[in-house]
Amino acid sequence: MYALAQALRAFRRHPTSALATLTTATVSFSLLFLVGLLLWNLDRIVGSLESEVEIVAYLKEGADAEAVARLVRTWPEVESVKVIPKDEALAMLQLDYPYLAEAEDLIDNPLPDTLRVRLIDPALTRQVARKLGDLEAIGPGNVEYGGEVTERLVRLLAGLRLGANLLILLLIVDTFFSVMGTIRLSIENRREELRVMLLVGATRGFVQKPFLVEGLLLTLVAALVALALGNLAYRFVADTLQNLMPFLPVLSPEDRLQASIGLLVLAVFLGFFGAWLSVRTYLRDTEI
Repeated sequence: MYALAQALRAFRRHPTSALATLTTATVSFSLLFLVGLLLWNLDRIVGSLESEVEIVAYLKEGADAEAVARLVRTWPEVESVKVIPKDEALAMLQLDYPYLAEAEDLIDNPLPDTLRVRLIDPALTRQVARKLGDLEAIGPGNVEYGGEVTERLVRLLAGLRLGANLLILLLIVDTFFSVMGTIRLSIENRREELRVMLLVGATRGFVQKPFLVEGLLLTLVAALVALALGNLAYRFVADTLQNLMPFLPVLSPEDRLQASIGLLVLAVFLGFFGAWLSVRTYLRDTEI
């Protein structure tokens, strides 16, 4: 109780510094939390797109589709291979374009037998597509895959992640030094009082506790405000995206809870360690 009372007293002594640190930490934690959620969600979207990527290979006339499929299934990169005979392919096309059924009796089926190949790792799509194109029964011009868009998204995500990580690092460092500055100001304001306490026998741990509590209060209050703002902002963005594109995945409440706990842990670390480092610097031995 003594440590808490002294921490609250410190806030009253220098409210401007405390408010500045609280505001800085709140902005930093809000941006950190929201950027982290958006990056996590973007990872989910890219992962969902990657899971839908498949390679389509059109077999040459007269090729044995089942034999080619058996060969491709032996490749270590391949998860599954589906053979679509040309009659089935035509039937599927007629479902999308019913008027084609009227011409069925007038012309021969021009579609080839097709292989649809799914991979264990979508990152190998381009490599496997080349291997399929090298098969005599297929040829390099008869392979298609939707990996180009996903590859661009993966590269974009890598760039965004790098920029976001740099931003997060700067926000963490800024918050850390803001906490240290506020604690140092508290120590300066109580320098004579602390000197007397140490001279009459107070332990260093007893002297340090109020400052550690002050640092924790600053970052925890900022983190709680940031979580409220960040969750509201993310829900608004997620709901808007879901209304526009319902197929896009969004983070579940459990995911947001996990991210919230992570932010609180980070806030405790920054508040405690920043305060501890300031106290350790200013209370070195008995020279206060």
